[in-house]
Amino acid sequence: MPELNGGPKAPIRIGSWWFHPELNRLRDGNSVIHLEPKAALALMLLVERAGVPVTRQELLDSVWKDVVVSDDALTQVIIKLRKALGDSSRDPHYIKTIPKRGYCLLADVQTGTGSADTLNEQPRQGLPGTNRYLVPGMAILAIVLAASMLGYLFIDDPSPAYRGPVEVAVTEGATLTIMPFEAISENERERRFARGMRADLITDLSGLPDLTVINPSISKAVPVAARYQVYGNVQQVGELISVHIRLVETASQRQLWSQRYERALDDIFQVQHSISRDVVDQLTLEVPAANLERLASRYTPNLLAYEDFLRGQADLLLREREANTTARHWYRQAIQHDPNFARAFAGLALSYAADFRNHWTDDGEKALRQAQEMAQTGAQIDPEIAEVYWVLGYVTAQFKQHEEALAHLQRELEVDHSYADAYALMGGINTYLGRPDFTIGQLRSALRLNQNAGYLYYLILGRAYYFMGKYEQALINLNESLARNPTHLETHIYLLATAVAQQDTDTADWEIEEIRIIEPGFEGNRWLETYPMTDGDQRKMLADVLARVES
Repeated sequence: MPELNGGPKAPIRIGSWWFHPELNRLRDGNSVIHLEPKAALALMLLVERAGVPVTRQELLDSVWKDVVVSDDALTQVIIKLRKALGDSSRDPHYIKTIPKRGYCLLADVQTGTGSADTLNEQPRQGLPGTNRYLVPGMAILAIVLAASMLGYLFIDDPSPAYRGPVEVAVTEGATLTIMPFEAISENERERRFARGMRADLITDLSGLPDLTVINPSISKAVPVAARYQVYGNVQQVGELISVHIRLVETASQRQLWSQRYERALDDIFQVQHSISRDVVDQLTLEVPAANLERLASRYTPNLLAYEDFLRGQADLLLREREANTTARHWYRQAIQHDPNFARAFAGLALSYAADFRNHWTDDGEKALRQAQEMAQTGAQIDPEIAEVYWVLGYVTAQFKQHEEALAHLQRELEVDHSYADAYALMGGINTYLGRPDFTIGQLRSALRLNQNAGYLYYLILGRAYYFMGKYEQALINLNESLARNPTHLETHIYLLATAVAQQDTDTADWEIEEIRIIEPGFEGNRWLETYPMTDGDQRKMLADVLARVES
């Protein structure tokens, strides 16, 4: 069998089809189908491992190599391959989905000449059998691939400076996805409770040592990567709250457990505590006493503070100037109701940091100091809330104290090892320090833990690839960022930088105009003053690019 990255590839018989790897083409006696290059690469790896499951990650690594894409990209490739082969996911004869693992090629595989005459002489085979025409080299290839994967996951860092973990493997046996909770009557207060209860359940369970919580994709085409799923719906009737929780096994979609909680609205925190404890019990996890104590303590006992905090969270996530100011109002209201509400202080810190970073204030230095003060206050109130350390890491990075920021993020991961944003921020900081190659693995970890990644993840990847000189990969990820946030200034700056590096004058001119539209009177030097990049060579690269905007 020809190897995936070897020389010229002979035609390969797959069931009733001839596959021409060099031409990205499938043929049988009646038709010719041209495959997209990515689909052909995926099919080639499945051919080389015929009869053996190929993990989704192996396919992602082999087909997209250094480009980090969402699982949805692979799902679409498999869908296209099945369509080309006339296959079905429900009754597969070629490509079978292996739950929780990946895919397996079922069809018989043979090499041959694949000439037109040969094709016409070959009788059309029936359904693929169970025999496998595997050469001994397949076993060697599997071992090599497995070894290379292990080597990638456990790279030793030769630098004495701390950079954070390169990449983490998601534990197969203890993974959980908490799906968005449904608000039954769809009133705004009920929706807030539904969002808040789900967010708190994620926060509670993410800190448990033997459980990894994976954020799901918003795309229904992307399969859930976790072993278990939690579903919930929330209904508020007068002063009563009703919550229905279900635990489902992903592979079989079998409901393992279901429970309804009905309490007075003032007891909502007890409901949340009961849900967390019951889910842990159903998963039969061995939870240390310290973690049980953390589950038993809510972040605030005050319902009014909690509701104002949820309002602030909703506004903060809009990432808009006016909404950011409104979020700060709600966080302050929450703190008035409960002066010991650590997460509200963390939210305040983020709102001030956003003012600084986005130039939404005339006194950026003051905003940053306020952000740091709020974050430190939150950490003093409750040192076991992971979000506080993320805020401290973010704020410290704005001061360009990157090694200290990485230490805060490492502490955050000790509290909550499933916190995808911590890996993403670590990756961003390593690029600021001139270590973009280290960013890629950390963003892989972030994307595994958060299947619904936002534009910033792809910006961080695009930025890293740009400074690595891998401009095609940079463009792919920067365009993913742009698709999620078309007016994000920094994304356009790196699209301009990439166009300049590729000597693409037309695109560079277009991006210059986009930057001027997004921020009239843009000044590159002023933007760089607050930009956290500390590597001198990289700052000079950016300064040279930004000078074009002002010329």
